[in-house]
Amino acid sequence: VDSEHNELFVFLEGFKEYCFGAQDIPQSKRDTLYQMLVSHFETESQLAHAAGVDFSYHETAHLKVLDVVSKTLNQMSSNNSDLYSLIRYIGYWFERHILDFDLRFALNITPVKL
Repeated sequence: VDSEHNELFVFLEGFKEYCFGAQDIPQSKRDTLYQMLVSHFETESQLAHAAGVDFSYHETAHLKVLDVVSKTLNQMSSNNSDLYSLIRYIGYWFERHILDFDLRFALNITPVKL
């Protein structure tokens, strides 16, 4: 899960080149970002279900951010003006989410060694 977090942050850094230039962000990049988020959230969901952990509240947070990201990416079309805000939003959201959800989640699925 941590490696997926790192991959997402690296991918987001790559988006910054589109923020300040005249080049439009390719649809394939937008699709890849959304799919990376979906895939990461599915990984967490599978881990939770395998461990028998109630994941409903955590999953609701995932669905909410996916909705915001999807709407923003679709509204952008060829306008990159909102891209930097989206990158900052996702980065901030993940930082908070990791601290507020994922660390506690990890404690529930990681075997305790005595």
